[in-house]
Amino acid sequence: MLKHKRILSLLLFAVIMPLFFVMEGFAQEQPFLNLRNRGAQYMIGKEDELLIKVNIWGFVRMPGQYLVPSNTDLVSLISYAGGPSEDAQIKKVKMIRTIDITPDGKSRNTSQKIYEYNIKRFLETGDLNLNPYLMPNDTILISGSSVHLLTRLLDFGSKLTFIAQIYFWVKVAR
Repeated sequence: MLKHKRILSLLLFAVIMPLFFVMEGFAQEQPFLNLRNRGAQYMIGKEDELLIKVNIWGFVRMPGQYLVPSNTDLVSLISYAGGPSEDAQIKKVKMIRTIDITPDGKSRNTSQKIYEYNIKRFLETGDLNLNPYLMPNDTILISGSSVHLLTRLLDFGSKLTFIAQIYFWVKVAR
């Protein structure tokens, strides 16, 4: 009987522990941006090409920070990142842009403005206003679709049902 409890405890531990790490990586703080040296935001690449750093997070195949040519547009960056994953919501792609505000020419204030673009409509219509050019330190966020959320909830429910079923089997075995 004690052996069965140990096995059940280990099995429950193996099933439950991954559930604690499901949401890891979803809550990310936005980094502090120091914009005192604007020239440092541009780099020279091969063949004297001007490069900028941009970030892409969320539902793309390879999220991260990229050095891209200064004339890169939003769809090109998504392509550099391997394209959207199948659960990506490309109707509401957010771009977070840092804006410098220098009213007196001496002090430097920054604010962030969030833009939203419908990439699906761009792909259907070819409207270039839906595909902006990127600026240094732009951050692109592609969220998951509601189907993805439903899939995650159903997955969690099935794991919970599995645990309940094991518990029931142990109770019946006594």
